[in-house]
Amino acid sequence: MKRNASRTMVALVTAAGIAMAGAACSSSSSKGSSTKGSTNSADGVADGKPLDPNATVTISIDGAPGADQAVNKSAYADDLAAFKILYPNVTVDAKPYVGQVEVAAQFTAQLKAHNETGAFHAYFTDKNQVLDSNDETDISSYINDQTVPGWSQLLPGVKQNLQDSGKTYSLPINYYSEGLIYNRDLFTKAGLDPNKPPTTWDEVEADAAKISALGGGVSGYEDYSGGNNGGWHFAAELDSNGGQMVNADGTKAAFNTSQGQQVLQRLHDMRFKDGGIGPTPVTQWADAFPPLATSKVGMFIGAPDVIQHLVEVLGASPNLYGMGPMPGTTGPATGTLAGGDLYYFKKGLTPNQIKAEIAWIDFEYLTPGKGQFDFARDKALATPDKPVAIGLPQKFFWNQTSPQMAQVQSDLKTSATLPIDQYTDFVDNPISPVLEPPAAQQLYKVLDTAMSAAVTDANADPAKLLSTAETQVNQILANQ
Repeated sequence: MKRNASRTMVALVTAAGIAMAGAACSSSSSKGSSTKGSTNSADGVADGKPLDPNATVTISIDGAPGADQAVNKSAYADDLAAFKILYPNVTVDAKPYVGQVEVAAQFTAQLKAHNETGAFHAYFTDKNQVLDSNDETDISSYINDQTVPGWSQLLPGVKQNLQDSGKTYSLPINYYSEGLIYNRDLFTKAGLDPNKPPTTWDEVEADAAKISALGGGVSGYEDYSGGNNGGWHFAAELDSNGGQMVNADGTKAAFNTSQGQQVLQRLHDMRFKDGGIGPTPVTQWADAFPPLATSKVGMFIGAPDVIQHLVEVLGASPNLYGMGPMPGTTGPATGTLAGGDLYYFKKGLTPNQIKAEIAWIDFEYLTPGKGQFDFARDKALATPDKPVAIGLPQKFFWNQTSPQMAQVQSDLKTSATLPIDQYTDFVDNPISPVLEPPAAQQLYKVLDTAMSAAVTDANADPAKLLSTAETQVNQILANQ
């Protein structure tokens, strides 16, 4: 997802775009209470059972493809029709986001006005804001392996974002974590093994120097240093070293440590000692991708759909790219920046409305072979001038041994348009997710300065840069 503009719709993630972490808009950490809807027998009961197929109920949900997404809109309509066969008396009032995208300010205004749809889309980082709104429903008594097959197999890193204080408030529709994306062709030319991506930052630094030595304007590694993107990548690299942006209760900066200084010092060394980073700073979100698409950059950290953007939007060959786990200090990272999308349930829904919302979300977003996991349909939508990147290691909510994961992986192998074997190192080495900090965009803007200095100032002092940033961030957090 483009980091600093609009929140991209994810109803059917066949449209190109970077589903990165999204602009954080969470508020304080206080928790709002919630109440369930009516328990009249005509409206169903909260008995932990799936919706009665004969129940008559109308529900509303946002996130439907808009008029400007003809292909996705048609597929979504087909899914609604298939769902109608299962539940003939359920009417789904599916609405697009306002303006076809969910903008942070509009989302906040919607919560304040209490005019959400019955099930409403949000991001992992929205949890505190949604709970503070007191406009959500506790769906704990509705969720189990019978109503949401595979519920007990969800990754802990996913489930922790759906719950608070032991209660469940939402269901996931998208999940990603970051890793190391690399150009296999440049690896080969530099004498590196394209089947063995580096797993430590020392290895990244050494490999970047070898790739840059190829000449011709090639850089071994690329990183952001502005536009809030620099601070965002600082957070990701800090997480990988075992550091953290803020303390446990989110009230103080926690990055002015040896781990934080390592991030800046390494980038500084790669730029001014090893030559692994080129002389042109990358400040804007979009500027990172053309060099990746034209084999001018060897390595870059990001979520899997960086590859989707390179292939679908910029027309790069999918065979160029491999993906490994996020590097760490002594091996794969101890944590990796992660995020995702989910649906909350508006307060005041009847039990049958809650059950129907769950049934539709499960059908469209959580059922292998259906909805967003209908890879065969996605492949059929591809045309020579509009390739579809199928086979990305993302949107996998379940653990490796679950039947859901087994079917998704099998379906991917059947319909993949991408070389999925080149992402094995990433898939086989899952890393604990780390969520974005509070006031994320404001913090990222502060850390931009430190990241920029690290790659543009030969005399930069990482300790001094982080000390200055710490003072500024503490002021921001004190006002949250």
